[in-house]
Order: sequence, then structure tokens, then C-alpha cells
Amino acid sequence: MKQLGAVAAIGGLGGLAGCTQGDDSTDTPGSGDGSGTGTSGDGGDGGGSGGAPDYQLVQLNPPPTSLDFSSEPGARQITMVTHDASTSFFDPTIGGLHDAASQLGWEATFTGPSSGFSVQEQVNILNSVVDSGPDVVATTIADPAAYDDVIGRALENDIPVVTYNTLALDREQMREKYGRALAYTGQDQVAAGYVCGLSMLDKLPDDASRVTPGLSDPGHSALSARAEGMEMAVRQNSDIEVTDRLNYTGDSNEGVSRIENHLTANPDLDGIMGADAFTWFIGNAIENQGMADSVVGGGFDLTAETLEHINNGNLDYTTGQDPYSQGYIPTMQMFAYMDRGMPPKDYPTGAEVIDQSNIEFAQNRSGGWGQLREYHGA
Repeated sequence: MKQLGAVAAIGGLGGLAGCTQGDDSTDTPGSGDGSGTGTSGDGGDGGGSGGAPDYQLVQLNPPPTSLDFSSEPGARQITMVTHDASTSFFDPTIGGLHDAASQLGWEATFTGPSSGFSVQEQVNILNSVVDSGPDVVATTIADPAAYDDVIGRALENDIPVVTYNTLALDREQMREKYGRALAYTGQDQVAAGYVCGLSMLDKLPDDASRVTPGLSDPGHSALSARAEGMEMAVRQNSDIEVTDRLNYTGDSNEGVSRIENHLTANPDLDGIMGADAFTWFIGNAIENQGMADSVVGGGFDLTAETLEHINNGNLDYTTGQDPYSQGYIPTMQMFAYMDRGMPPKDYPTGAEVIDQSNIEFAQNRSGGWGQLREYHGA
């Protein structure tokens, strides 16, 4: 599949946004949210600066199946588990999962905490999933230690595990814990944050002097990685001051209020960017304060609310991460593994920037994810 709207390399960013992870890499491949960190492969600093090129060394772990190339592959069961099933962010992921499963003749289930982000509840759900004995599990890993027992138990029971969207471990840590590096489909979140920061610089007026990065959960590894990338881009490419990070929480009323208070307390602020699917809180606050002409707003993810704010001019841009492929690619890779013996690989989904130049198409596409879920009965 083509990667959706990967941002073109800007300066030294090419090695960040689209790189693969080498098997001996100690970088973190992905710390996504409903919203990964890590950048280079085994080879070092990339071929462009005299080192070895980035590459991905693939471990050949035989699947827990007998390969049969002379007959129609049978149906299998894949279960995807997320850390937050309450957000519409994952609608495209669910659509991609069921598109792939339908093409393969597989059964598919998507599940996770229904009342918001919760690592502990997700682990409890994963334990129940492993007990039910699916053929394949795909999961986000939002904490570096909380998933150790359940993933180890899945592998011991010959249930292959792949990851998507969020991965708070590097490849060396996974080999130490699980005896293998689990394949990851998703963004490099530091690199994606860098794209977001560059986009902010592109939208700011020439005399801009201060910007604020914000996020809903400072303890979420993906969001912190994105904020790091946003700050890095601004500091490396301008003299603009970066304020302390604003924690606007995941509650809409509290979040919008905190952002409004920040805007009014900092009348010299030129821009504010969010690191997660709650970027629309920024749009609400800017609209409520009538500051669309004086403050550049941007951030992450392609929720309907965020896209509408871009369409209406309250936000200037947002950064997408191709959640559709986060459902589709792991499923297809696990078919190739279970029935053809080809191990799954890291698949970077890149970063796409949505602004006034492409908002019409982005909204048309966004409006179809609910219809796709209905089509699949998901």
C-alpha cells in the first residue's frame, strides 16, 4: 500500500520521518497516541554523512503454523487491542483492520478501554484476549513494563504479537523481554513532532517571538516524544522562544478553559500547537477568544472537530499519522507470516500535513470512516 501523504524531507528530516529500525538498534520505534520514538537503524547515522545506511535486519522466527503452499489458506482470528477505544481516532484503524480481514477471509475484533486511556485496563483486556486463544494479537504498548507478562504469555502460547500506533520500547528492550523485536506499524513520533514544529514555523508571521507546545497527558510517552520533536524543530530553525509545555488534559471543558487562560495570560503568544487528538481544544479556545487572526493554531491527528476548525480558519494545520494503515498493514503482514513464513517488519506511516490547501479532501475522506465501520458491522 502507498503511504498516505508522507511529508517530504526537509533538511535533515528525511532520515527521521521515513526510516526503518535496525534489529540491533536501541532507539524506540514508536510511542504513538490514540494518538513511536526512534529514528535510525543498525547502520549508524545514515549514508548521507559517511556512515552506514539505515536498514532493518529482520529476525527469522518461524511461525507457529505448518506452511502449506498447495491449498487455500484457512480463516484466522486477529484481535487488535488499543489503550483507548473511546476516541474516534481509531475509526480508520478499525476500517483498515476489517478491510484486510475481509480480503483474507479472517475474523477480526478491535477492543480496548471504553472510558478513556488506561494501561491497566488494556492489560486486563489483553489477558482475556490471550485466554480466548486468537491466532494473532496486535496491540499498542503505551508503557515500557506493564505489558511484559501478558505479551510473554501470548508468545509462550504460540500467539504471535505485533504492535501498532504506540510502542514505548526500543528493539533491544523487546529482545531482552520477549526474545524478539516485535514489528511496529506507525509514526516515529519525535520525527512527526518535528514536522509539526516546522509547519508551525511555516505558518507564523516573520516577527513571531513565542510559541507554546501542549499535550493532554505529560505521562504518555508518545505525546512527550511529539512535544520534544515540536520543540526541537522550533529551536533548531528559529530564534523563537518555546514556552513551558501546557497540560490541557483530556477533558474538553477543562482543556479548553486551560488553553483560554493561557492565551489571555500571554497576549504576546504567536502560536500554540497540540501533540494529540485533542488539538481541537485549541481550536475551540482560539474561536472563543476571537484570536484566529492573531494566534497560529495547529497540532495532531485528523478528528472531525480539528478538521472543521481548519476549514473555518480557527486552526491553521494538523499532522496526520495514517491510522488506516495501522489497522490494515499489521493484518496483512500477519497473513504473510502465518501462511507464507514471512516475518512482519516495521512499517513507518510517516506524517501528513493538513491545512487550507487540502482540507476539502481530508474532510471528505474523514467522513467515510464511520461508513466503512458500518459496512463491516464493526
